[in-house]
Amino acid sequence: MIKGMKKVIVLVISLTVLICCASCAMKSKVDVNADTAPITSEWTFDHAVNKGNDVPRLMFDKDENLPQFSTDGNTFSFCIVSGKTYSGTIEANEDGTYTLSNNGKGQPLTVIIEGNSLTVYITDDTSVTFVAK
Repeated sequence: MIKGMKKVIVLVISLTVLICCASCAMKSKVDVNADTAPITSEWTFDHAVNKGNDVPRLMFDKDENLPQFSTDGNTFSFCIVSGKTYSGTIEANEDGTYTLSNNGKGQPLTVIIEGNSLTVYITDDTSVTFVAK
């Protein structure tokens, strides 16, 4: 009976540790003091803000399941949820920001690059931040 109980306790502890590790948020890689990355960099998801609440990248998230952003400097591709990709043109503004236009559909989005990070502002309190690889 004691051997069986020990196995159950070890299994419960192992599962608890696994669950805790699986839900661990990764530390942000945003460095606003780094050299300004070009808009055409290869970007990877860092974190998001949804209605003012931080949404960190989790340790075991797969890149293909995370928001994606890419641009050649003229056109862009932006995906927040897998399977829903927005594309259109990108325009550099005089103040160093960029405007994403989804071919006349919906409101244009503002993009700001600070150091090694690119943030797409969807609303005043919702944004998605990527870092240059």
